Amino acid sequence: MTEPVIDKLVFDEIAELMGDSLGEFIETYLGNSPKLIEGMNSALPAGDTDTVIHNAHQLKGGSGSIGAMQVFQYAKRLEEEARDNNLNGLADVLANLNDAYALAEAELRSHL
Repeated sequence: MTEPVIDKLVFDEIAELMGDSLGEFIETYLGNSPKLIEGMNSALPAGDTDTVIHNAHQLKGGSGSIGAMQVFQYAKRLEEEARDNNLNGLADVLANLNDAYALAEAELRSHL
């Protein structure tokens, strides 16, 4: 993946906008994202496309807002493929998303 773990321009923009609330914004993202990812980890093997779509969409939005661009791209792909009911190969995409989130989480925690 060529996207940065955290896009500095996006992150700096949200940091400026959030000011003193940045830490709370990061904590909210870090609190919600694992639940969304776990939901997809459970839903995908069960063929529950609705949950994959919903969780991927939510994760995509939050990740884009905070600049977690690798997570954003994997969530976007999961959402699009699940909408097309194409679940083939999505286990690998989800595994990559899990890895990308771990990297993003570590980088974001350094800003708390």
